[in-house]
Amino acid sequence: MNPYLQKPGRNINWTWVLIIVGLMALYNQHLIKTDPENTYPNRIRRALRLWWNPAGTELEKHLIGKGIRCQDPDLLYQKVAGATVVIQTHGGMGSGVFIGPRLIVTADHVVDGKNLTILLPQLENDALAKPGRRMGVGSVSRVKGLDLAFVTTRHAHPSWLNLEGDLQSVSDMMIVGHPKGKYYSLQKARIKKKELMSVSEYVIFKDNEIFFGNSGGAMVNCNGNLVGVVSMMTDFQNSRLKEGVGINANTIQKYAPNSKWR
Repeated sequence: MNPYLQKPGRNINWTWVLIIVGLMALYNQHLIKTDPENTYPNRIRRALRLWWNPAGTELEKHLIGKGIRCQDPDLLYQKVAGATVVIQTHGGMGSGVFIGPRLIVTADHVVDGKNLTILLPQLENDALAKPGRRMGVGSVSRVKGLDLAFVTTRHAHPSWLNLEGDLQSVSDMMIVGHPKGKYYSLQKARIKKKELMSVSEYVIFKDNEIFFGNSGGAMVNCNGNLVGVVSMMTDFQNSRLKEGVGINANTIQKYAPNSKWR
């Protein structure tokens, strides 16, 4: 057959295909270092999760993790998101959580920058919380040797979380943060090495997708009490070894500023 009479569009230019695949692979390597939970494999897994178990509401798309056992995760989300703030600095972004009308607890590295900005939560019509209006910052205090800091605000906020006093009773918990500052997500986590919480400043957790922007986010039990705040993720490139590290509620209580801010 005359090659000039072939139908158009039937030939595949494999050179361009290989170039595109190569560029995607390079970008995925970049994401592993900068945004590990949004690599292409993780995006595909989340898409498959929603395909097998479709979300009934917009909020359910952001309830991440299998088998959330809390009786009413929607109400839990609204309670915790209502006390969770976005913290922006000149060099980055993270989360923080009110533990009193004028007192926010967060991770120290979240406030390690200039021009600190606090954005309050705003509940939308779709029941999702998103970053809203600004709140004035009063002062910042850091705990030496720990990834822990406290921010006092100029004005009072009506929603805050109580610290959990019985950490040994907590097995599963939820984490509220805001990936990329676009919305607040609710994610399941499982506490590991629970006995260490009574003798150390930390809480270790697994089975969780920690996004960049969740540092300083609230770690809560099903009652909405604060178990800790997110600090970091270790070995995030290895799914079997990956563990989350947070600062537990006992430590937050120990170093929290005077009660006049609370």
